[in-house]
Amino acid sequence: MRLHDKVARYINESTEFDEELAIEIVEFQKRKIPFYADFLRVNGIDKIRKISEIPFFPVEFFKKYEIFADEPENYFESSGTTGNRSRVFYNSRSLELYKISALRSFPNFSIRRIYSFVPDFKVANRSSLAYMLKIFEEKYEVVYLNDSYEIENFERAVRNLEKVEEGSLLFFTSSQLLRISEYMIEKGVKFGKKLLIIETGGYKALKRRYIRNELYSLAGSVFENSEFYTEYGMTELFSQFYSVCKGIYKEHPYAKVLTQGEGLLKVFDFANLYTVSALLVPDWVIVKGKCFDVLGRVQEDERGCAFTFR
Repeated sequence: MRLHDKVARYINESTEFDEELAIEIVEFQKRKIPFYADFLRVNGIDKIRKISEIPFFPVEFFKKYEIFADEPENYFESSGTTGNRSRVFYNSRSLELYKISALRSFPNFSIRRIYSFVPDFKVANRSSLAYMLKIFEEKYEVVYLNDSYEIENFERAVRNLEKVEEGSLLFFTSSQLLRISEYMIEKGVKFGKKLLIIETGGYKALKRRYIRNELYSLAGSVFENSEFYTEYGMTELFSQFYSVCKGIYKEHPYAKVLTQGEGLLKVFDFANLYTVSALLVPDWVIVKGKCFDVLGRVQEDERGCAFTFR
């Protein structure tokens, strides 16, 4: 069986982390990506025999180098606001793995319709987050309520909220959720329908630091009957995590967190077959069994999507 097909089946069906397949993926990436082969060589790695020998690849390298193990067709670009943006290249084969992972990792909410302030991929065609919503269109009806990552007309945004059906799921970036909540508080507007609200990060433009519970408390004062969840993802990862584990994120067998206890996030993402699977992310995490919490990005001058989480 081809490695691609093996990985696709594993992502779709796995219940436990497969160390042997992980090592096979690393060997494939070492053969196919010259820069990754150099990275392993610089770290004194020749032949990998167990997962603990794999050095984790800093995601910052995606800002400077084209890292892809196949013929690229296009790229996603991160939403970073300082310095260079990460570019993650893809083709139809890598998007197939993205799709399988996105559909499997999405929590089993009993919904039929998704509403989104995250814009349509037709508009935000460099955004992996927008592409994730495009994937969900195959399973759910997705209604887009905003045409950019900024909310420029809050009065219209509140009117658009009236279109949202009771019991539906609603996607916001964190900055969108904060700003529309502040606007509704200022105008004395409350939203009484019961919704499942997922915020997707995107704290980069906030005027001050927020912690997750503070944001949810603020938003909960206007979205009075709603439940709040958060999605943790990034351009460099083709898998996502959701806060369904008592308020913190649940890992997957195919997107395994390998940080021990507390430290920078080390994750092995099988869906990253055509880039690099063993990634080091500059977010500080605490690991609790198969769940983890994100405390925030370590660089004070570079706000990541999890910058405010506690």
